[in-house]
Amino acid sequence: MTEQMHQIHQVIKKGIDDHNIFGASYSLILPNEIESRYEGVQGENELAIALDPSMIYDLGSMTEVIATTTRIFQLLAIREVGLKDPVTKYLPGFKNAGITILHLLTHTSGLPVEINGTNHFTGVEFTNALYNVNLDFKPGDHVQISPLNFAVLGIIIRAVDGSIDRTVQDRILYPLAMTNTGFNLNRPKIRFVPTRKDAKRGQIQGQVEDKLGLLLNGESGYAGLFSTLNDLTVFIEMMLSRGSYQGKEILDPQLFDVIERFDIDGQSLGWNRFEEDKDIFYGKSPTGIIAFNLKKQQGMVVLHDFVEDRDAREEMANGLLRVIK
Repeated sequence: MTEQMHQIHQVIKKGIDDHNIFGASYSLILPNEIESRYEGVQGENELAIALDPSMIYDLGSMTEVIATTTRIFQLLAIREVGLKDPVTKYLPGFKNAGITILHLLTHTSGLPVEINGTNHFTGVEFTNALYNVNLDFKPGDHVQISPLNFAVLGIIIRAVDGSIDRTVQDRILYPLAMTNTGFNLNRPKIRFVPTRKDAKRGQIQGQVEDKLGLLLNGESGYAGLFSTLNDLTVFIEMMLSRGSYQGKEILDPQLFDVIERFDIDGQSLGWNRFEEDKDIFYGKSPTGIIAFNLKKQQGMVVLHDFVEDRDAREEMANGLLRVIK
């Protein structure tokens, strides 16, 4: 085990010892080697099953960077969309004409963090409310992280491509041979790591945990993607190679120059930038983190069950990101 892998192990061990997680699947991607480990179990009682490479995780808001941002980057490269294009170019019924693709990608749109009454909406009612929601501030004013930004981007992808699921499969997952990644994955339930227990829904396992993702039938620009450690390790390898994997160009390499230029309060295009080292780009959710450092050519993937405590999540994420500083 390399020293860096030991550092990741220590963060995971503390998470397990503090009862924040039951276990974790994690990898460290270095220039000349990849290390992977599976630590702990899936859950408690009858779910205290050892983790292994076949385990599938609910990625939550990591969907934003893996599926949505990647597809938007592809559309930017072929000029199907433009950063300065208003949302209304693709969604004519959208009320807030001042919001652009760039605002959505950088969470500077002014869209609120949530829409009141969402718990009682159907998917159609939510979409109608999203089209007509009032802004919290003028677009471009500052960063406010909101799932609604990526919900809108997902709808734009659907408008351009016809389907989020199909285009992500065809343009991203299939070329990378990420065969155990997707929306609404049809796999035996036992292969899904239980996400968390919910008072109303019971044990959530194999179904999208996020209420917004659930509202949009498990297929949104914000949440809904499921994947394995092996598949996401391939994805990070592609990002470290500036968009290429085994001779296939998934992303235009010039886009990496663009994301390196953008830093709006720690936010680049889709990806976050680590406050302690801006060379590190990451995406995270309560079920894990993916990150890469282009300068050092290092990356990581860490997946686990849902961490309820927000402070514990932040502590874990910061401890992990420091490993590739």
